Amino acid sequence: MDRRLLDLARDQLQQVLDEGTGFELVAKGVDGPMGTDHRADAIWTLRASSDEWRLLVEVKSTLWPRDVQALADKAGALTAEVKADRCVVVAPRLTDRTREFLERQGIDYIDLRGDIRVTIPGRMLVMAHGVGEPPASNLPNQKDRVANPFAGKASRIVRALLAEPRRWWGVTELAERVDVSAGLSVKTLRTLETDLYVRRDRRRRARLVDGESLLRRWAAVARNPFRGAGRFASPIPNPDELAIRLGERLSCLGVGYALSRLSAAKFIEPFAPARVVDVYLDRDPIDLAPKLDLFPVERGESVRLVQPADRGVLQFTERRQGVTLVSAAQLFVDLSNARGREGDVAERLLEKRLVGMWKEEYRRVPGWGLAD
Repeated sequence: MDRRLLDLARDQLQQVLDEGTGFELVAKGVDGPMGTDHRADAIWTLRASSDEWRLLVEVKSTLWPRDVQALADKAGALTAEVKADRCVVVAPRLTDRTREFLERQGIDYIDLRGDIRVTIPGRMLVMAHGVGEPPASNLPNQKDRVANPFAGKASRIVRALLAEPRRWWGVTELAERVDVSAGLSVKTLRTLETDLYVRRDRRRRARLVDGESLLRRWAAVARNPFRGAGRFASPIPNPDELAIRLGERLSCLGVGYALSRLSAAKFIEPFAPARVVDVYLDRDPIDLAPKLDLFPVERGESVRLVQPADRGVLQFTERRQGVTLVSAAQLFVDLSNARGREGDVAERLLEKRLVGMWKEEYRRVPGWGLAD
């Protein structure tokens, strides 16, 4: 056990409790053997008036989602043995996915960036969110993983897994399919495996196992690319007709493109009418606008054009009525990050078109994923 981690975590919790909660941390990191097979790192006691609560404390230098079940098994036995009310895990850094698994198991946490969740049974939930960084010497080793699998070329791996959820992907096969290096494929898959989004078979091929959680996490961290899109108006007043005409013209020009958001959802199922046609392009929108009979405007646009930071957005596209649409997963992410009714449309898309793709009994949804 790293005594320094325990002391830092105790100080962080004490600071939060001092902010008018009415609770006091009276036992400060007491070590003690808890039997021949188990040993707790510390027992902390919280006191309020005449009531006390015992917290079993486990200190981890690193903790990943795949480690949580073993921790929960140990903590369950120890908590009963020492008659503790809750278990709290202390670590330098916990990923969002790790915190999700801890909460599922009823385990509280303190990480040294200032993120705290401590439940006092029947009384209150102590929570704090920090933005600091733990000491560098205590950071998990990231050299064999990617920091963010939802950004840049790494997102191509995620998109492929979501597009073909029943497929077992070899590392090189996947890298070639989405045009990334084998090294990036290895690191991205390792990150996703660590977070229990994918699993491996005996041949070390990878396959998606938690598609909805992966997609929701992607949507939660993704930025809205259309916020800085080029805004244009067209002489064609009807958005549906405009989308088809733009698709035809872009195809004639040899431009890689894909519709997204409500303008794309309309071609899949009539979820909601689109007022604006949102389009990803593989080249500069300003150069293309005159060829598309579009003129720039500051407001009241009928078309938004954006060149994505990574062209992986244009992979795994679908065809509907002669128009190219982004992949189903990309569409959910884009709808989720828009304003107003788009969020509701995203949830309906998830329920009607996506959830079945991730089930073992999945059979291809009629009309989805098939070209004209």
